[in-house]
Parts: sequence; C-alpha cells; structure tokens
Amino acid sequence: MNRTLLMAVHSRERAWAFVKNQWDTMDRLYPKHGLRRMAEGVIGLATPELERDVHAFFEARRPEFGGKTLEQYLEQLRIAVQLRERESTALATYLARFG
Repeated sequence: MNRTLLMAVHSRERAWAFVKNQWDTMDRLYPKHGLRRMAEGVIGLATPELERDVHAFFEARRPEFGGKTLEQYLEQLRIAVQLRERESTALATYLARFG
C-alpha cells in the first residue's frame, strides 16, 4: 500500500478501507518503519467523517511508531480538515469564475 493512495482524492476512501481491513496482516508482515510511512498518508483523509474514523481506528489499535509520530500525523490531519472547512466556500466561489 502506497501512502500516496491515501492522499489522492479518487482513491483515498478505498485505500483507507483497505488499510483498515488489512492492518493486522500488514502489522505482522511489514517492518514498523513501513507502517509508519504508510500511516503518514492519513493526512490526506481531510474530511470530518474520515478524520473521526482515523481517530477511532488508531485509538483502538494504538500502534507504536516511536515518539510523537502518530500524534503529529493526527495534528496534520486536523489542520487539513480545518483548512478545508474554512476555505472551501471561498475556493469554490473563486473557481466558479472560470467555469
């Protein structure tokens, strides 16, 4: 699983579903640094619904990536969701001028 798939608009939800369904297998088979890099992709799941799901998933799993890695990913996700919520109307208005 490539973290880029978690960040891409057209694949992020399917990729996240795959990650959740296959986490235990990947945790058993992959080195921890690989899972850590893959988990970085959650910052692309920038909708309130997906953010809640990400938090619930990692709350249940509690992976150990070392240091504050997971907390930093979750903070970056929070910032992305807030930016999207704050700026989506202004961006849509601006882009409508060209449509």
